Amino acid sequence: MVDETVRPLLPKAPTGLRGRPRENSRRDLLNGIFYILRTGGAWRFMPNGLPNWKTCYHYFRLWAKLGHWERIHDAIRDLVRIKHGKKMPRLLRSSTARVFEQLANPAYVAMMRARKLQDESDTSW
Repeated sequence: MVDETVRPLLPKAPTGLRGRPRENSRRDLLNGIFYILRTGGAWRFMPNGLPNWKTCYHYFRLWAKLGHWERIHDAIRDLVRIKHGKKMPRLLRSSTARVFEQLANPAYVAMMRARKLQDESDTSW
C-alpha cells in the first residue's frame, strides 16, 4: 500500500537522456536510503546487495532539497491517521504564517521589546 502512495510522489525519471542507461531503479535507491535511515549506519558501509552509497546519497540529498521526503512523510502520515480513524491535522491560518515569517526576520525581532521577569520589576506586588 505504501508503494502505491510513494510512487507518484517521487520525481519522474527523465526520458530521452543521452548517455549510459541507469543501473539502479528508484525502488533500489529507496531500499538503500531506507537501509541507512533504519540502521543508522554510515553511507560508506552500505552492504554489497544495495546500490553504490554515493548514488544513494546523491539522490537522498537531491530529493531532500526538492522537498520530496516531506511530501512522502505527509502522505504516509495521512494514510496512517485515516487507518486509525483519526482526524486530519488542521492547516495553519495565514495570520499565523505571517507571524512566523516576521519572527524569522531579525529586523522585527530587534524591534520587539524584551519582557522583564516579575522578579526584576520593582513594582511587583
